[in-house]
Parts: sequence; structure tokens; C-alpha cells
Amino acid sequence: MRKKVLGLLVLVFFPLLLAACGGESSSGGSSSSSTTGTVSALKVAEKVSVVDAKESTSSGIVSKIKPLKIGITKLSPSDLPSNSDYFKDETFVYVEERSIDAFNIVNEILCALAQTKYDEMLNKGTYKAQIDINQCSTNNDDVSNAGQQSLNQTSGSTMPDYEMWIVNSSRADNNSPQIVKAWIHEESDGAEPEKMIFVKMTITEGVSATNPYGIFTLNFKAHPVVNGEVDTSTELFKGYLKSEKDESNGKILLKFICNGNFDTPEGTIEFDKRVTLDRAIDGSSGAGTIYSKDTFPGPNGSQTEEIQFNIAFNTQYFRRVSANDDVCLSRTSFDETAWRYGLYDSNGNRVNRNSGFPIKITQNGKDYYGWIGYWGLWFPEDVTVNNGDTVYKLSYGPGGGTETPYTVFISNGRLIKHTKKTLKLGDIKNVPLQYHEFDPNIGTDSEYRVEWNGTNFVKVARLNKNTWMWENISPPQPLTFGEDDYSFDFWSDALGGSGHIDLRDPNTGQLITLNNNVEVIFHIEDLVYPSDTVPSTLVCFEDCPDPTKITTNDPYYDTSNYQYQNVPPANAQKISYSFDLNKMVLQKDGQDIVLTTTNNTYPWGIRSGPLFEPTAENLNKLACDWDPNSTCAWQAWNKLDVFYTWETGPNEWNKFTALKDSNNDFLTFDPPLPVEYVHTWNDGTTTKFYLEYSGFGELHGIPGKCIDIDTGEEESCDETSRWVPEFSIPNGSEVTDATNGTKYLVKALEKEQRMKVVNSSYCSSLTVTTYDLPTIDEWIDPDIGPAPEVSGPPAVIGGVVQQ
Repeated sequence: MRKKVLGLLVLVFFPLLLAACGGESSSGGSSSSSTTGTVSALKVAEKVSVVDAKESTSSGIVSKIKPLKIGITKLSPSDLPSNSDYFKDETFVYVEERSIDAFNIVNEILCALAQTKYDEMLNKGTYKAQIDINQCSTNNDDVSNAGQQSLNQTSGSTMPDYEMWIVNSSRADNNSPQIVKAWIHEESDGAEPEKMIFVKMTITEGVSATNPYGIFTLNFKAHPVVNGEVDTSTELFKGYLKSEKDESNGKILLKFICNGNFDTPEGTIEFDKRVTLDRAIDGSSGAGTIYSKDTFPGPNGSQTEEIQFNIAFNTQYFRRVSANDDVCLSRTSFDETAWRYGLYDSNGNRVNRNSGFPIKITQNGKDYYGWIGYWGLWFPEDVTVNNGDTVYKLSYGPGGGTETPYTVFISNGRLIKHTKKTLKLGDIKNVPLQYHEFDPNIGTDSEYRVEWNGTNFVKVARLNKNTWMWENISPPQPLTFGEDDYSFDFWSDALGGSGHIDLRDPNTGQLITLNNNVEVIFHIEDLVYPSDTVPSTLVCFEDCPDPTKITTNDPYYDTSNYQYQNVPPANAQKISYSFDLNKMVLQKDGQDIVLTTTNNTYPWGIRSGPLFEPTAENLNKLACDWDPNSTCAWQAWNKLDVFYTWETGPNEWNKFTALKDSNNDFLTFDPPLPVEYVHTWNDGTTTKFYLEYSGFGELHGIPGKCIDIDTGEEESCDETSRWVPEFSIPNGSEVTDATNGTKYLVKALEKEQRMKVVNSSYCSSLTVTTYDLPTIDEWIDPDIGPAPEVSGPPAVIGGVVQQ
């Protein structure tokens, strides 16, 4: 429960949280200052690590000696120019440790502030910054979130989530402190009230090689917004973060406090987080105290969880002491996980995606600023954009810009094209596959994680639908197939979606013996645009949406008798649809098939089964292998080279949203790039993964696992576990574009290290001390006044200054 409360608190402070923050690294080469005119800007850390990371053998740049190449040519970093993006982009490495969870909130604040580019915007006046809160989200390692996302098998899981900030960064001269002010207006969200957050940061010294934090004080507070007015008489939370230098010994003292409370329908949540860290300026040693107290509603009334850690460390070891344990960790022996990656082409240039751009809309005489891209449309919550509205693409910079008008086109659904690809079962050894199993005897269904171990399929975990956590099955249970099984159908993020394996011999109809050479079928997905060609008629045999039942808990036609029919496919019963390219909507007898409100049974949206053109060639592929005069409709999933699915729902990712220019032509955006990666395991065996690259830093599809928060050992998931990627891709590894074979290189942009537990005797020389913790009495009201009115578009979007 403690981990859940911490995550909730973080959502209250800044709904922008990720223990792995986006943007460029703070310790990897960000300079302490940049020059704007005659005044130099100061910059503080973008992330705080209590202890510094150690160099690892896997993170270094490969040798400059060029290897002898025989046969197939492979990309290598040694072939790239030394001034290429591959070498200039540095990897930010930090240390993750249980006692410093309180720093999650600190790092969310620093990450979000870094996205405002307050250093580059120094003395350029008050401006808007559009913050992508997904870049600073703490949900990456949340095991419950991972379980729920595994059931979200529609599109949109990597969609950016923007929030508008008002920012001012100023410095009178190079002898004066730099002042950064921020006003953050947050809409209400469930039980959380609408609020205004006020932030003031005073920087007197920027980060440097001898001071990785900088010297600064950051005070913040939040007030509710009632009927459009900020209620300054009520505080939701307040606190401060500061770093101080002890000139007598050169140490850096870091202090953090945040406390407050808010009401939920279940009761009141109260929180109190405090940290004091006494750290040598070079990071070689240090000590501190971390305190956390959370009060929250429980099934039997209010519950309180309180914990305090005292820590001490040197260059070799880290000691953590609480009321219940005394743990010694090695600073030189650790596990490592990469959270973010970049892709680079054969010249070492970053691979970017045309995923979208900023736009403006004017309503009731007021300008609103948002974003449009492959995943849809984003505007502040009080803005409704309708089909046919005019918006403006913004091209701008500090010196001004241009606005280009476009017409918004919105369809309440998306047609997705699926193109068949194949692998061998041996290629996906150890890849987690999600498998749905229904037990008719007891009327329950279950979600399992299944893996091919080289000989058999085994169930390795089961999803607990009460906690949304994967619970390990130990020992793994064999997955057996019987006379009622004709195929094995699954979902896998590591393969980019759904997959299929035939279990029957096409000649005899008998169950086959599974081996590494059995074919695995999966599909590459592409979004259909109005400029594409779509068959005039599409037919469906399975999960065929019924427009008259679309809002019910059973929104499909009853096609249970369509799966096997004792007639040739050309004569088989099926549901026919048409697709209107002008409206971009699937229709049944002229009736649109769209879901515009939330269907509680399908909160992620509704998706059809295969829709395909009823050509003789396609229909013949549905003929049963053992009887060409019978129809086996389920073969559409695996035998058709191309089919479509229709997705509809109220979420932005369920819709097709595009812009039309003055010539009535549609603009297109790049979908996530599917890439093939071959991973080599410790035993020398290999596995193919199909990952999705949404843009710089966003490589998705690596399977995850649960680890113990104290030891870092893999465990069955529970509410105290962390969810981390099962493996990291070594720098310099090659991936292949699954659509055209282009090769790219991979480099980790952000890694965490987890120190390993060692015998307590190694920490005998480390003495822990209970430090004085900061008190709220030391907090200073930011006192920056009400949020100023700022006209024009945002000058910074997602950490990028608009040029």
C-alpha cells in the first residue's frame, strides 16, 4: 500500500511523474550555465541520485578499432563519425534504492522544470511551456499499472500527455541569482480538486563537475481553484527543495519536505515527506535521513504507515538502517536497467519520427494551444474540438513565427491495416506471450503469461484481476493442447500485437508436435488514411460490430455459427460492411459503426475481428485444410496476407483525427516504427523481439518482470514489487526496420543501477546518524503573484524550444 500511496501523492503534486525523467541528462554533460546575451544562465540537476552511478562494462562506447567484415555487413558504432549524434548523446545513469523513494517527487519536479528550458529562455520574458507529463511519469515501475496496461490491446499506449505551464526565467547580471517562476493550472481529476501550483526557484550556482546538484532553493505550494478563482485561504500542499554547500568541509546538504492533505470519496489522505542528505562534494561519501508518513482510508477506517531510514555510504558500500532491518549494499556490484533508448542511422544521426506538431484554436475570442499527431488531438480539458473546426499549425521561435490554417477532420474510429509476417517458434524462445483461457467447468477466465522454453509452452505467471499484478507460477505449469484446440492465439508487446500458431497438420487435421521450426504468424499494423485504397466491400466472420448494439456489453453480431460452415467459403454466411473514405468510417448498410461514449465493458474501445476483401483468392484461404468445400473462418487471422480491423471508442487513440490543408489534402503522421531486435541470452541462445519506436527515447515492447524492492531479486508480483524491463539492449546493438529492412543502431539514453545486497560485515565501518529533518517552518511562500496572461503559442514543447 505504501508504494500506491506514494504514487498517488506524486500525481497530486505534479501529474508528471516518472522515476525516469525525460529530456537530456543532468550529469552526462549538461553544462552548469549557458550564455544568453551578456548574462549566463544557470542550470540545476534534472535528477537527483543520492549516490553516484558507477561505470559499467555494458554502457561504454565500443572500440574504435574497425572489425574485419565477412559476409553480411552489420552496422557498428566504430564506423560512425566521432561528431555524430550517436557519440554526442550521452547516457544518464543513476542509482535506484528503496530508501530514496521520497526523491521520486523531487525528480518529478526537476524533470518537469527541465522541460521548460528555463536556461535557454533566460530573460526572454514570461512564456508558455507545454510539458509532456509522460516524460516525467513515475508509473514505469508500477507493477499494478503494468498489469492493467497488458489488457489494453488497443492503440495509444505511448500517446504524449501535455500540460500547459506559465514560466518566467530571469537573471539581472552574472553576479545575481537566477529566478525561475512557474504557474501550473491543473484541472480537476476525479476526487482531486482543480488547483493552481506556484513554484519559485532561486539558483545561485549551476551544476558542475564538483557539484552535480547546483546550489538552489525551490519553494512550492498549491491552492484549490473554486468557480474559476484561486482560493488562497486553503492550501492543498506545500514544501521546498534546497541544496546548500557547507564551506567548512565542502559537503553538499540537500533538504526536501512536502506535506499536505486532500479529500477523496473514501476519506482523507495526508502525507509528510522529509529528507536530509549530507553528501561529500565529489560523491565519495555521505549520510542522511529519509522520513515518510502516509495516512489513507482503508477497509476498516483510516490507516497510517510511517517509516524512517538512516543511510551512510562510501565509495564501496551503502548502508540502510530502519526499525526493522539493517542492509548492506555494494556500490560496485549492481544490476542495470535501461529505461529509454535512441535509434541512429548508418551516419550516426538520430532517427526521429514525424509524430505531430503544435496547433492553435480560437474559441469565443480566446486562443488555446494544443497538439495533434499520430495518436490524436490534445487540448486543455475545457476545449472541445469538432469536425470541421479551423486550427493553425504553429511555426515559431523567440523571434516570432507563422500560422498555417488547417481544417480538423475527426472520425470516431480508426481503420487499421494488418500485413502478415512470419517467424519460427525457436526465434521467440523466452518471449512472454499473453494468453486468455476460459474454463467452462467453473465459468471463469484467466490471463496467463506463457513462454516457449525450446521444448514446450509453459505458464509462468497469472494476472490477478483484483490487484492487476502478475503472480509467478512456480514451478511453471505446462500448457497442454487437446482435441478441441486448433490454434494458439496470443498477444505480445514484444511482437507488436497479436500472434497465431496453427496446432493442426493441414493434411491430416491431427495435432502437431511443437518444435522450434513451427511457424509463428504476427502482423505489422498501419493506420489507414483517406489517400489510401480500401476495398469497397469488407466481410467479417468474427467479432463483427453491430451498430445497433455498440453501447451494450455485447456489441457484436452473433457469429458463433459462422466459424465452421459445411459450405465453401464463397457460399458461407458472413457480415458485409463498407468503408466510407470520405467520412473515414465503417458502415453497415449505410449506418455508421461508432462508439462515442464510454462502454464500461470495453473502456479501452471496441475492436473488430478481421475485415477483408471477399475476393476468390481471399475466400479460398478460409477453406478448411481437410475439406475445401467447408469453411474454417478462424483461418482469416493467419492465412490472409492482408486484413483490416476497425477500432472505435471515446478515447483519442480510438479516433482518426487529421488535418486538411487549403487544397483539401490530408496531412499524415508517422506511426511507431516496428523494428526487429535479436537478443542474446546469457546461455548464448537468441530470441527475436519486435519493438516499436515512437520517437527519440521511446522504444517500447521489451517484456518486464517484478523484483523485490530490497534485494532486487526477481519475485512474484505484489504491491511492494517494482516492475522493470526483463533485459537491457547493449549500446551499439543493431535493430532492423520490419517494413523495409533498414538497419539502425541502439543506444541507451537513461539507465538505473540497483546495488546488490552483500554481507553486513562489509558495512561495519559505516556509521549511520539520525539527522535533523527539515521542518515546514523553514518554507518560504513563493509569493509570485497570480498567473500572468500570456498571449501567443508556447515557446517550449516537450523540452524543445520552438524555432
